[in-house]
Amino acid sequence: MSKTKKRNKNPQRLARPSGWSTSDADEIERRRLRGLNEPSRIESQTQDDNFFGVYQVDSNNEQTYRVEIRSLAEPINNCDCPDHRINGLGTCKHIEATLYRLQYRRKRAFQNAAAKGSPYIEIFLDRRDHQVRIRWPEGGHRRSKARGLITPFFSNDNILAGNPLDTLPAMQRTINASHPAVRRRIRWSHELNTWLDTLDRHAQQIRSRQHFETEVAAGNASLDLVKHPLYPYQQEGMLHLAFTGRALLADEMGLGKTVQTIAACELLRRTSGIQRVLVISPASLKGEWEDQIDKFTSLPSSIIQGTRAKRLRQYEDPAFFSLASYEQMRSDVEEINTTLAPDVIILDEAQRIKNGSSLLHMGDRVKIRHKSQI
Repeated sequence: MSKTKKRNKNPQRLARPSGWSTSDADEIERRRLRGLNEPSRIESQTQDDNFFGVYQVDSNNEQTYRVEIRSLAEPINNCDCPDHRINGLGTCKHIEATLYRLQYRRKRAFQNAAAKGSPYIEIFLDRRDHQVRIRWPEGGHRRSKARGLITPFFSNDNILAGNPLDTLPAMQRTINASHPAVRRRIRWSHELNTWLDTLDRHAQQIRSRQHFETEVAAGNASLDLVKHPLYPYQQEGMLHLAFTGRALLADEMGLGKTVQTIAACELLRRTSGIQRVLVISPASLKGEWEDQIDKFTSLPSSIIQGTRAKRLRQYEDPAFFSLASYEQMRSDVEEINTTLAPDVIILDEAQRIKNGSSLLHMGDRVKIRHKSQI
């Protein structure tokens, strides 16, 4: 059933910290208060009425997130929002909002459920240390078929054993082949599949870089990919951008961040066959990007400009480099995803993407295979 949480009439507030000095407890409390005070819509995605399950949270910035509740007392729940992925706290405002709503007017039942714990065998990614863990239900039979199937995949401290790229798929195959009654007792976190895809992608990127560097050492490939030779540190920056996937290049002004990025795109064109690069920059810098591309490569570029109809025609027949501004992302993001469909996006002055409530956050909604931020 859908539930809408209204903004608190008397919101609790936390004093702002002095400088950058905050503790984990401070940051957790901030997320708790944001979850308590910011309006959101929370809807259960599971039929069980035992608090433990999957919830959809529609945040006040028009984003929808998936929250998995497996504990009412410990920070081992999951949310697919960016904050939860990176903060290392084990919680976020969406998890806190869900927990608050679950206990609202049901405090006694909530406390009883918290004491008993989840009735399922929970297999999940602990974002605090990025370890895959298993949580057994209290009072579960130690000789059950489910335990016999899953225990070999975990160490004595309930942490996944072996390489996750090997162990997780093997365990998932074992679970899928088990009796339906056994499968119903096991909750496999959705975050595990997302995390596994990320690990696999990173492993492939490492292999691709190693292969390219081997080819360079053997004389079958070259680091000289643009019209003018790069300095050694620029070559390293080029390799970093090309083989990291989502990467940040933070060299100081004047060290050639633009040429390193252009060279990385040329390298990806030769090694991965990319055909469409979207450069998003302040409007005043689009001409500079066009000049630098012409100076260092023979690849075509096009400045996205004009009426919306003209811009859409440019997306339908793009040059190798399409040069757009952050402001254009507000109205064109859907067409960029479906029509332009870039292989690579470059964010120049990426600090302009400030947060989820900023209009400029549209630049981070483009669906791509690689991302270089400079």
